[in-house]
Amino acid sequence: MSTSLAAAFRSGNGRKTKWQGDVVHSLLQLSVKDGDTIEITRLESSPTRAQALKVAADKGSLRANGVVVSPIAIWTHTSPEQVTLEVVGRKTRSVDIWNSWSFDGVDSSWLGSAGMIVESTDNVHTVRCSDGLGEPTFDDLVVKIVIRHG
Repeated sequence: MSTSLAAAFRSGNGRKTKWQGDVVHSLLQLSVKDGDTIEITRLESSPTRAQALKVAADKGSLRANGVVVSPIAIWTHTSPEQVTLEVVGRKTRSVDIWNSWSFDGVDSSWLGSAGMIVESTDNVHTVRCSDGLGEPTFDDLVVKIVIRHG
């Protein structure tokens, strides 16, 4: 049934779809502005393959550990459990967030059964990611994202 989720995205708008009673996102867009911080805490991750949360600022960049980049990939096997990003750019209005995974050394996104279930309360978002391999499980990567407005 892993093609069912991919088929649901193809028949919908591509960014989110209804699947087995849940709204599943291929891309999550959150409102931010210059000076805001984004705290990302990894709650769970797959023990069988590296997972990543990717974050890109619209019309701006992100600062992590003094380095300004966009997009940024926060990999489970190389990053600490908590990462703080600072939004940089007067024109920045949003960040795009999506999940990625590594399979045989290939970085992949938006394939097969990939998607995210998002639970949001105010500026706190719990994101449950399914990588694109096998049946959708939504526990391949689970993160909490907190937006702190500057």
